[in-house]
Amino acid sequence: MSSILKVDTIQDQNGNLIISKDSGGGGFEGTYFSSSSPKTFTVTVAAKTAASPYHNVGSSLGYYIDGVQTPIIELKGNDTGKPYYYKFDQSDASNDGHPLRFYNNVGKTTQYTTGVTASGTPGTSGAHTTIAVDSTTPNVLFYQCTNHGNMGNFINHNSTHLNSGVFLKMPTADGTNGQAITTNGSGVLSFATVEETKPTVANVSQTIAPATATSFNVTGTGFTGIPRVEFIKTDGGITNANTVSLTNSTTLAVNATLALGSYYVRVELDSGLAARSTNAIITASTAPSWTTSAGSLGTIAGNFSGTVATVVASSDSTIAYSETTSVLTNASQANCALNSSSGVITTTDFGGASTTPTTYTFTLRATDAEGQTVDRVFTLTSSFGASGGAMFT
Repeated sequence: MSSILKVDTIQDQNGNLIISKDSGGGGFEGTYFSSSSPKTFTVTVAAKTAASPYHNVGSSLGYYIDGVQTPIIELKGNDTGKPYYYKFDQSDASNDGHPLRFYNNVGKTTQYTTGVTASGTPGTSGAHTTIAVDSTTPNVLFYQCTNHGNMGNFINHNSTHLNSGVFLKMPTADGTNGQAITTNGSGVLSFATVEETKPTVANVSQTIAPATATSFNVTGTGFTGIPRVEFIKTDGGITNANTVSLTNSTTLAVNATLALGSYYVRVELDSGLAARSTNAIITASTAPSWTTSAGSLGTIAGNFSGTVATVVASSDSTIAYSETTSVLTNASQANCALNSSSGVITTTDFGGASTTPTTYTFTLRATDAEGQTVDRVFTLTSSFGASGGAMFT
């Protein structure tokens, strides 16, 4: 036998009494209330007490349902095409001037009229309001006076329709594992497979100074909120960004302090979705610098053959040397060769066909493995009437 709870023993978490069964103690679970034999609630009106959830709010009067002050009422009637009928009897004289109706919210901005019929004048014999409840009835309705505020409370109904300013119709069938509830835009909900949109990190290479707080952008797609940005060194070490701010869905403004090395970039959204660059796109490296002073590398005898000079630059990675002008390595001018790895300048005939003293001015570039460059201007001078040559460093 199912347990029977009396009205005065049922309370919600705020202490409001709940009517879900006959006030006399006879449960109505399993009972069908037809239009000819509805479940009847006796409505009276009296002054609110401090126990009312709307004490000192709205009207000083409140509805008493079956003698209980402004209770939460739980109704059943979730059958499709088979409404359950509930009659709110307002025959008692105290109801005069207090018509009871149903609303979608406590503020009474929208009256709910589906399946609702009213008869007679409140406070006179036979006056009542009846509501037919089925699967399309919103799960929450408010019973209130049309003329005064906050006299009633709310009705809770185990419905497939949710309402909180809008109506939502719950799915009528179970979904499958991993599916989510989606809407058709008109409040009808259903289960569907939703593809998660993960962010991406663009493989845009950048070089920054090591051990220095540096600001730069990380680009990609699908960025939201304030993501977590990690720099994963090629040896496995992980460094978090100092600061991250969202510029837009494709750009993050990041500040980081990274030790010497190359790093992958990992971006994790607040949702937990994450992505990592496929390449090590951030390099912390010191730009190369010249050791050999600018200016003259020496005076060399015209038509000399051998090593002319050696230039030197330093970096935290391999250096490659090149000429940005077309003088040193031009056969019609200095007629020299530059070793890109060692910086050694050689010739088989310094000055080529020239027979007069000439100063050759040229620009050399040192490029490190990270693509950072530094240029320097040098000169070599040819002389005639002297023999031999020299190498200067």
